[in-house]
Amino acid sequence: MKHKVIFIAFAAILATSCDKLGSGGSDDSIGGSTDIALNTVGNTFANSVSAGGRSYNGTIRISSVSSDGIATVNFTAAIPTTFPILSNIKSKYKDNSGNLSCQGKFKMTDEGILDYNNIDHKPFVLVKYDGKVGDKYTLKKSDGETIVREIVRKSDSDDFYWNGMIIKTIDVEQSSNIPGVSSIMYFCNHRFGIVTVRVYMEDGTQPQMSLVPSSY
Repeated sequence: MKHKVIFIAFAAILATSCDKLGSGGSDDSIGGSTDIALNTVGNTFANSVSAGGRSYNGTIRISSVSSDGIATVNFTAAIPTTFPILSNIKSKYKDNSGNLSCQGKFKMTDEGILDYNNIDHKPFVLVKYDGKVGDKYTLKKSDGETIVREIVRKSDSDDFYWNGMIIKTIDVEQSSNIPGVSSIMYFCNHRFGIVTVRVYMEDGTQPQMSLVPSSY
């Protein structure tokens, strides 16, 4: 179960089942322009998932961008045969060849990122680059469970090693209702978007996925 949770947390996180709970409009809107390199058709994101001493790669690509700047992001990856439990992944997350295949929608601007990956496809703030430590964004799932995203850290100087360089990050912690998972952390940068996603497991392990956009 643990390996299934890890893999789904990174790949099918694009298809999480949540519903937004508004808070003065701050939870479902961001400003800024979507006319940026990060948010363009064809942009790809090199990625590496590290878990249990092993590393996995998939394909992440923006396949389309709507007139209002919402990007459709496709994720595909082979499902490792070394983890038989992964054969239980729902068919809706697989292509005709049995590979993992899922899709998510994001709006990436020069001021932040929204995601639309909930059962009602409503916008929800993932990060605002001008946000402050302690800022919270709240989701309420259709089953009544609540998920909270909170800015828990914001760099004052370049201190996060990524892609051969040291950068500033805004660290957004998301609460979890997934068995075995304590929380999920998004490390974001105003230029590169989401650079790392880390899952804090209840057993103390911390698998993570690093992302490097080809255009930014």
